[in-house]
Amino acid sequence: MDNRQKTLHGPGIYYFRLTGARQQAIFRSVFEYDYAAQLLSHIEGSTLLAYVFFDHEIHCVLDCQRDWPGIIDDIRDAFTDQHERLWDAHKAVISEEISPVLVDEQACLADLIITLHQLPVSRNLVPDASMYSWSSDHHYRSLNPPGWIDCGRMLNQLCQTRHNRSLRYESLMNTPHVTQLNLNESNHPEFLLFGRPALAEKQQARAEMNQPGRSANELKRLRDDALQLIAGRFGITLESLQDSSFRRQYQRLMPLVAWLLEKRQLSNETIAELLDEDEGTIPFWLRGIPADHPQSLLDKLSALWSPADSPSASPQNQLPADTPTDDASADSEENGSIAPADTAEDADKPESKDVVNQ
Repeated sequence: MDNRQKTLHGPGIYYFRLTGARQQAIFRSVFEYDYAAQLLSHIEGSTLLAYVFFDHEIHCVLDCQRDWPGIIDDIRDAFTDQHERLWDAHKAVISEEISPVLVDEQACLADLIITLHQLPVSRNLVPDASMYSWSSDHHYRSLNPPGWIDCGRMLNQLCQTRHNRSLRYESLMNTPHVTQLNLNESNHPEFLLFGRPALAEKQQARAEMNQPGRSANELKRLRDDALQLIAGRFGITLESLQDSSFRRQYQRLMPLVAWLLEKRQLSNETIAELLDEDEGTIPFWLRGIPADHPQSLLDKLSALWSPADSPSASPQNQLPADTPTDDASADSEENGSIAPADTAEDADKPESKDVVNQ
């Protein structure tokens, strides 16, 4: 896929290609393949439609009832937990790099699933797709597929009769000239999409309907409020907080700003635009917050984070115009968070502007 193409957000059917973390294999034993199908089928807020597994890759199609970043986080956590149970070692299994593709159900779902089931054949692993054990192909050929995978969404497009639709599927799989998708090519010049280009605009509009309607000025004020809160709590200036040359400080505190904005139901794309960051960076930041900051600090920030435009904000919880520096010191002592000196000066002296300029 073209790295310049954007991912779409919101509920919908998505194609995911997951790879192993640090280019390592996802599966280390045969029985892990069976576990993987069960893990994918029990992710909350999603329905498994199809899958095919290889040592270093997982290709799957999920009907997501919630936005896909949360689905992917749950998949990563499930595979990490499984690896720890099986091998008594905690490590990331699924890579952070992923580009979900929205799927047009009526135009491309059948072609996509056939393409995925044919991958073992096109990679010369087996002469026929039915011989490959680690895909959902055999469920689509069955008259009674298990309840944890939804084969009907695609099969109903092929034939309305329950008995004949599996036969129709087999016939298509045996047809040499059957249409297959190019999994590396989107049908939209700007977004990652399999299907009619008009679906991208509809998906954007649908996602925006689920977002609070805010003007550009309101978004800017939210950003400024979040920056002011974090800078005040840690006793640093706004300029220092946003200065990426203080790398350690920037990478530890700016995710807190993104976290506050996410609590106001802003999308990753909107947050990235407000903070002048790449959209793919925001999920990484948000996932790292629990490990980088104590829960007591996060609770205090949540209590203070009541933007002026929030109708439920009470006067005592409104964001202060200037948060006292001594509050930041108290937080540092109580919560083990970064002290102002460690954050702004001592911790980043080797990475300060003066050193960089030398």
